Amino acid sequence: MKYNLTLLEKTTPLTVSPTANGAWEMESPEKRLAVTGRRIDDTHLFLTIDGVGCNAFISDDGNAKQIMIDGVLYQVIDADAQARSTVSGAASPTLPRDVTPPMPAVVVKIMVAVGQQVKTGDGLVVVSAMKMETTLTAPFDARVARINVAVDDKVAPGDILVDLEAGEEEHPLEA
Repeated sequence: MKYNLTLLEKTTPLTVSPTANGAWEMESPEKRLAVTGRRIDDTHLFLTIDGVGCNAFISDDGNAKQIMIDGVLYQVIDADAQARSTVSGAASPTLPRDVTPPMPAVVVKIMVAVGQQVKTGDGLVVVSAMKMETTLTAPFDARVARINVAVDDKVAPGDILVDLEAGEEEHPLEA
């Protein structure tokens, strides 16, 4: 199957092919990886990538999967499904619009306040899971409408931590 892998706003084509014994081969233009995996629960996998073991945490917003490996968040979109939906006239998948953790975590810091304007990529909330801290960022330019968590709250994938309102930035001196 063909996928598009996005990391730090760079998208790379990725082909995943099954091999013997339930393993996969993942190939991008830059490299080829041998991968095996074992599901721990609905959002947690233990993967072995080219002989190195790691934990992977997965969340799905319906358009794409977010996969966190060693504190790095990857977004994976099924390129085959994307091509089919584009051909059929359906809207193509977009980036996630909600601020939700990629794995069960604890809120350790809130970096914004209600009413604050944020730009794409600005830090909003820091969560900690498995002794790794991850900063969840604004997926688009917006105003913070509501903060739904407090420091030390336990959160899970799908929990919306911050409500954002898209729109143009208001300038108090313009009337």
